[in-house]
Amino acid sequence: MLLWGGTFISGRILAQDMSAFNISFLRFFIASIILLFFSFKDFKYFKLLNLRDYFILLLLGILGVFSYNFFFFSGLKTIQASKASIIIASNPTLTVLLASIFLNEKLSLKKSFGIALAFFGVLTVITKFDYLTLLSIGLKQGELYLFCAALSWVLYSLLGKVILKKVSALFANTIAIIIGTILLFPFSSINVLTLKEIPIDSWFHLLYLGALGTSVGFILYYQGIQKIGASRAAAFINFVPVFGVSFGALFLNETPHLSLFIGLLFVILGVYLINKR
Repeated sequence: MLLWGGTFISGRILAQDMSAFNISFLRFFIASIILLFFSFKDFKYFKLLNLRDYFILLLLGILGVFSYNFFFFSGLKTIQASKASIIIASNPTLTVLLASIFLNEKLSLKKSFGIALAFFGVLTVITKFDYLTLLSIGLKQGELYLFCAALSWVLYSLLGKVILKKVSALFANTIAIIIGTILLFPFSSINVLTLKEIPIDSWFHLLYLGALGTSVGFILYYQGIQKIGASRAAAFINFVPVFGVSFGALFLNETPHLSLFIGLLFVILGVYLINKR
């Protein structure tokens, strides 16, 4: 979670000087190489796939890599890393809500209350307690981008539940990342010349995003799932906005507004109620 919280800092810094497509392509090109090494033994799953499964993997690449990262880095151009981390923290809440609608998963009163709390927390962060501003000015472009990023990840998660009945999580995500990387390339302007023009400090952040924030973070998360189970592991995602807010204040001199902490508290409490059995 600490590694994932750090992606908001590197993303915020890179987004000031690089396009969303260039950042995304380089991030996932690096991640693809590393994940290929770790998932090679899982390629046995190719024998189990049919045409429908390949279509789902294509959609995973489009939603979880292509559209998520375009919206994520576009949003970070104008939204503070701390605020962005809390908006993205609505992912589990949106997942439960849409799973109840499209996958017929049971939505209890407790989960419904948790969804309401988490959304209220996000609105608190966005409006800084002035909730009526949403009625007059609506959401800013950067916030809309981040909500689209969250929605992309939710759809990615819901489709993932379908394909994971057949293959391992490491295999599904590795193939989705490779597909997403291929899809990102035509939209990026990366070539030998542009690579030479990228400053050393930007390469540090790109390597962080690709190697640590994506590859190592993913591998550690699924090792955690193997040890303690998916439900308990998912609860740790609540720490991502905690680290995002902390790192934003520490490394980017972002001054936390009281609404950040109050909103974060609502989000964590809401996600806790959603996951609590």
